[in-house]
Amino acid sequence: MKRFLAFLLAGAMLISFCSCENGQTDPDSNGDDALQQVDPEFVEGLTDPNLTYSKDELTALEESGEHYVADYDVPSLCKYFEGRISVGASFTSNQITNLEDPIAKGLLKHYNMYTLGNELKPDCVNPSEGVYNFEYADDFVAFGKLNGATLRGHTLLWHSQVPQWWFKADPNDTRSLAECNEAGALATSEQLQERITTYITDVVTRYKDDIKVWDVCNEVLNADSIRRIADDSYWADIIGDLDGNGYYDDYVEIAFNAARAAGGDDLVLVINDFNMEWQDSKTQAMYDMVERMLRKGVRIDGVGFQSHISVDCNIDTYRRNLEKIAGLAEIYDECFPDYAGNFRIQITELDMNMFVGADADGSFKTWSDEEFEAQAVKYAELFDLFLEFADRGVLDSVVFWGTDDENSWLNSTPKLRRNAALIIDRDLSLKPSFYSIAMTSFD
Repeated sequence: MKRFLAFLLAGAMLISFCSCENGQTDPDSNGDDALQQVDPEFVEGLTDPNLTYSKDELTALEESGEHYVADYDVPSLCKYFEGRISVGASFTSNQITNLEDPIAKGLLKHYNMYTLGNELKPDCVNPSEGVYNFEYADDFVAFGKLNGATLRGHTLLWHSQVPQWWFKADPNDTRSLAECNEAGALATSEQLQERITTYITDVVTRYKDDIKVWDVCNEVLNADSIRRIADDSYWADIIGDLDGNGYYDDYVEIAFNAARAAGGDDLVLVINDFNMEWQDSKTQAMYDMVERMLRKGVRIDGVGFQSHISVDCNIDTYRRNLEKIAGLAEIYDECFPDYAGNFRIQITELDMNMFVGADADGSFKTWSDEEFEAQAVKYAELFDLFLEFADRGVLDSVVFWGTDDENSWLNSTPKLRRNAALIIDRDLSLKPSFYSIAMTSFD
């Protein structure tokens, strides 16, 4: 392996999230050689083939005591949903360097869709002009091939974790973006258009045979319109309203067209955002923007609901906003009849904040069995909702944002504290939510 296995602590994960190795990767490299040489029987041997995936078996397993994510007798979570939805998880590269580690085994065992949490973001891949770092993405691809998982590329464009030099007239200018803006030293529209197109073409072309789903643009909206400099996003103001239609979302169109040109018609190109599960104004703004682009001939194949929700989230509000975006399927079919039926919603970054109500400002808490049971109920309600839309043919995947409670961004956001956001506990035991989610497959 290329790198040593990091300690599986939240601090180590956060360091990995925020730091990337700079340098030029061999363009002919196809990922970690050790990963590619793994015997296929290794993955097949992670789960007892005699399991029946029945409701009675699942109930008996839960009642029989504590079980862990990599246990041989624990069924594969994604297998319960075969033919209905893909079930995935995000991770960092240091979690897949040792395939004997329980986290790596759990990823291979339970999920059939993967997202590289931070190391495919532009600041990691393209830290300076002419420099590309593909090492982490190559390892991600090699890991996904071990079990044939669908890979999501996250993300091509975002206002955060983006190389600052992209927005500067002189890429070597050491001033901050605010200082460059004040001095009139930001990139021109033409410069930024070229940088968008070059970057997306280079990255998507490299991975078009392996990464089949891309979050082309991430978090482009504020509460009801496109992000601008006031929202710490420079894309819209630099690119401008090129078509004169009064909307500053032309950079989104450029990005999708570049990804399509580089990757071809078979790629699934998604626009991804947060808070749409509850913020009606944002969902409406997303609907309006995607409809405009579809009618202009920009093929956007889906909308991603990040779904960083809380244990007290309102399921009816979530359903209403899913329903709103699902209405884009009809417009998609009208605009792209050759691809009718291919528009989809994806749940891209699911986790569940437990600090709500009286605990909202808490810093440390030992979670009770009752609180974990309440979380399990809410996760089951969510999966019932997702399956409702999946069975209508408009939702195709659910991806958890992280591998376990110890490795979750919510342990440090909005402040350092021990959250309990996922379905695998800190000690890698299965939480009640694992069972409640699997149980929804029988409803």
